[in-house]
Amino acid sequence: MTVMDADRAVAAPADVGASIAISNVTVVYGAGGTEPVTALKNINLQVKDGEFVSLIGPSGCGKSTLLKVVSDLMRPTGGQVTIAGASPSQMRKAGRLGLVFQQANLMPWLTIRRNIGLLKSLVKGHGGKVSTTGASAEELLDVVGLTGFGDKFPHQLSGGMQQRAALARALALDPAVLLMDEPFAALDEITRDRMAFELMRVWQQYRKTVLFVTHSLGEAVLLSDRVVLMSPRPGRIHRVFEIDLPRPRTPETRLTEGFSKLVLELNRELYEVMS
Repeated sequence: MTVMDADRAVAAPADVGASIAISNVTVVYGAGGTEPVTALKNINLQVKDGEFVSLIGPSGCGKSTLLKVVSDLMRPTGGQVTIAGASPSQMRKAGRLGLVFQQANLMPWLTIRRNIGLLKSLVKGHGGKVSTTGASAEELLDVVGLTGFGDKFPHQLSGGMQQRAALARALALDPAVLLMDEPFAALDEITRDRMAFELMRVWQQYRKTVLFVTHSLGEAVLLSDRVVLMSPRPGRIHRVFEIDLPRPRTPETRLTEGFSKLVLELNRELYEVMS
């Protein structure tokens, strides 16, 4: 069955969580040209409903490309992705995918409250159905720690606060899946650290399925149930690490022997795969 056939054959689920099935996904940039570049080759990965999975690897290994395929921002050259049995296109059109990028990308002329509700309005405006059980903008402002800032404009908020607003905007659709591409990379170290714990708190509350791209090994270990290490281009899955640290995780988690061992093991494996 082709991707287009799958779009016609299966309706996107409206009010359920979602597992992600990535099957033999290959992405070739410039396919058919004189110098095609294979970004991903034969990627196979299963992400369980409610699981937090991080993608790490050297620059250029295809982490962000894989996230784009799952989020329906690009189609794979080969292979298939399904989310709760539906295609990424169906899930996106149904408002079941939440995306958070490096930059908050808030609309500067809209208040934070209206920015949070923007995606829901766009989905409705294009005839899509949105969840009726999701939290309101006011509730989400409270969830991400922005109570009292709903009437402010993006330029009046710090970078960390803008990323909180971007997370609230993604949650406003009540998505089944959160896809996050280095969402804290542009923040200073202290703010990034605080945002990681903020994200864990929100994840504990909503238990969305999360696929998270990061270059920080410590961040990946702290946040994740599993960490997927990818090899240099063409990107393949080199190894999957099970993160068996107990939850909820706290700042003290990073002081434990188990945390240090996992980060060290990841670091060693990363250098090995790059050599």
